[in-house]
Amino acid sequence: MENIHLETEFCGVRFLNPFILAASPSTDSREMVARGFRAGWSGAVLKTTSVESDVVEIAYPIMSSLYPGHQMVGLHNIDLISDKRIDQITSDVVWLKERFPEHRVIVSIVGNNKEEWEYLIKRAEEAGADLVELSISCPQGSMLEGEEETDGEMISQDARLTEKVTRWATDAAVKIPIYVKLSAAVTDLKSIARAVERGGANGVCVMDSCEGIVGVDLKSLSPLPSVQGASSRGGYTGKAIKPMALRCVADIAEAVKIPISGVGGIYTWRDAVEFLLLGATTVQVCTGVMHKGFDLVDDLQDGLKRWLLASQFRSPSDIVGLSLNHLKNNDDLVRGVDVRSRINDDLCINCGLCYVACRDGGHEALLFSEDRKVTVDDDRCVGCGLCAQVCPVPDCISIQVV
Repeated sequence: MENIHLETEFCGVRFLNPFILAASPSTDSREMVARGFRAGWSGAVLKTTSVESDVVEIAYPIMSSLYPGHQMVGLHNIDLISDKRIDQITSDVVWLKERFPEHRVIVSIVGNNKEEWEYLIKRAEEAGADLVELSISCPQGSMLEGEEETDGEMISQDARLTEKVTRWATDAAVKIPIYVKLSAAVTDLKSIARAVERGGANGVCVMDSCEGIVGVDLKSLSPLPSVQGASSRGGYTGKAIKPMALRCVADIAEAVKIPISGVGGIYTWRDAVEFLLLGATTVQVCTGVMHKGFDLVDDLQDGLKRWLLASQFRSPSDIVGLSLNHLKNNDDLVRGVDVRSRINDDLCINCGLCYVACRDGGHEALLFSEDRKVTVDDDRCVGCGLCAQVCPVPDCISIQVV
């Protein structure tokens, strides 16, 4: 394990490891960020801020979830940005850098016009921040004052405005690296990423939360979270958005040469490795920390080290993008190979879930005997894989070439 090194680089800045705290309530207090750094996180994106004249009054409660409790797969929030303005955030930057010089403090900003973006960049740079994240993808709103109508509700849904705002920021930055956070809520993410690259950004982050409505209170009829009987659309995060986030990382990795910080549904070291394999250089964690706490980073680091060692790699940079060559267009996938479902009788618990799924959602290829034994009808089975996905026992059902 001593030969495994987790140091990595993003936007030309060295990080102790690839694991960064994403902008969230977990990073809205310098004391909380300090605890995160002591736990082992290499960097933190402070919760998004704006100019001093902005008035932010948060309506509480701000959070709800899909399947609350231990099985929570997604967190929903109607929060907008931090109620701390840039003057308070820069004070936090100074405080954190004095105590944690080797950890990376990133300032997330949103402006209403060119002058505000330039001002925020200058303040972050003067305070000694290591990087600046441009927040142009928040589903709760990130419009520009005085600009012509965008193609969507967010700046990052419009390639022209994305490039313009990115150029404002990069022109204003003297030495601090700039990267841009993007949304998945676009028809062509690659074109938006290319706009970021044309605008001169040092990197890109993907993906931001997805706009959603997590549910409805069936007593009050208010969408959730209910704020005195009403709610609003908000940002949805957590395990449920991971497949979209992975796709976004892969799309951008294929489109641009600037580095990517991946975010969206990362809870385990396996999640993190998948992001790296599809092109991310670093990963940011939000909901996982809010659900499991700062100590989650122990498992992330230990698991990544052990996987790198077992796979004969020495650092995270060795695996960035290695899975992209295996990502094909559907028309290019191999066809004509016969595969079938195979059930390990020693592991089977005879629950019948696979039988029901195949009967009503597959190819009616599983037989269920009176003694609850499941067998495969090879004449009907095509190897679709549904049975293996509903089986509650790991490795009990596999799809094999015949």
